[in-house]
Amino acid sequence: MASSAETTFRATRQWLVVAFAAFALLAPGCKAWSSFKERSKTISTTFFETGYEDPKVPEKMTEAQALYAEGKYEKALKAFREVADNTQNPAGTAETARFMMAECRYARGQYPEAVDTYHKLLNDFPTGAHRRESCARMFEICDYWLDDFRAELTRRSGEEGVLRWHPEWKNPLDKTRPLVGQEGRTLEALDHIWTHDMTGPTADKALFWCGYVNYVRGNFQEADHFFSTLVEMHKESPLRPQAMSYAIQAKNNATGGAEYDGRKCAEALQLVYVAEATLPELTQVPEMADKLTRAKFAIRYQQAEKDFRMAEYYERTGHPGSAVFYYELVRRRYAATRYAELATDRKEHLVALMKEGKPAPGRDPFAIVQAKWKEVFGKPSTLPATADEAEKKEPVLPAAGTMPVQLPAGAVQTGP
Repeated sequence: MASSAETTFRATRQWLVVAFAAFALLAPGCKAWSSFKERSKTISTTFFETGYEDPKVPEKMTEAQALYAEGKYEKALKAFREVADNTQNPAGTAETARFMMAECRYARGQYPEAVDTYHKLLNDFPTGAHRRESCARMFEICDYWLDDFRAELTRRSGEEGVLRWHPEWKNPLDKTRPLVGQEGRTLEALDHIWTHDMTGPTADKALFWCGYVNYVRGNFQEADHFFSTLVEMHKESPLRPQAMSYAIQAKNNATGGAEYDGRKCAEALQLVYVAEATLPELTQVPEMADKLTRAKFAIRYQQAEKDFRMAEYYERTGHPGSAVFYYELVRRRYAATRYAELATDRKEHLVALMKEGKPAPGRDPFAIVQAKWKEVFGKPSTLPATADEAEKKEPVLPAAGTMPVQLPAGAVQTGP
């Protein structure tokens, strides 16, 4: 048995259908039954269905194209929308209508709405005929929005380090820019351009600007992703040398410090070797060569710090042997650095303590108490302190009969 809510919904729907039919019947120009039937079908499909068969699609497209050519973009937009939103229209016609909707909004200066329409076109028709045109138009709009970012870089050229985003008040009457979140909208649109047209003429530019904006704002992981993608997928791009240079610095800065995962440092160092071997622009241009050298030194310095921190960890936890190993590793691998000198001093100190038979217990309180207890109440060690003292001691031979006798080849043992 139907509930009261279902009964009310059915009654309301029937009432709406009757009202639409009465409106279509009483509307001016409805002289015959066929006209009434056509109007009723149009109204019902508009409210209750997503698509319907429309035999007048060619005429509507021709009319909309004429309105666009005359510069009547608002009327043309409504005409193109009627064709694009009908899901039963041919795919090619619907795609063209959607593209022309975006073009109408672009011509009217409604750039945020135009970008949204281009993106909807790319989602609905990812391999359509207007894909590359839509990406090119979106990049044109993004480049216009990036003018504000470039102006900010010029205005804040005296600042050093990461340039954090500063809020700005936009003109609310300016329809060419988003009212809020312009930089975020720009990065989102650039990412869509590369995603939908990876081999297009604007894909490398979209990747570079995504990486560069994130790099300036201090989002080094995102910058590393975009720059590395450009380096790997667009080997013929003129932006590849700069992207590789920024990728090296972004990888080195994305680690978060020597206490964190060091794989990004290793990737950055490997990218340095690739740049030196494959990109003469980075080694022949003095400015780029100097930047590459400084990046290599920063990577090496961070790796030295990481290994030195590891040695300190083993020393702190009461593992002097492992600490000596890492200190020696720092001395050999990162010579002529501050950490190499510190590692030398710490290693010599630990080795001296180990020779005295008093290895450092670290900072573990239980290990410290145990070491003090052995020092005060423990028995003196019978082991020689050095190898010279061990050689002076007389060797202890095994007891008779406990060591097998090795006979020469061919001999036969006859006794016990």
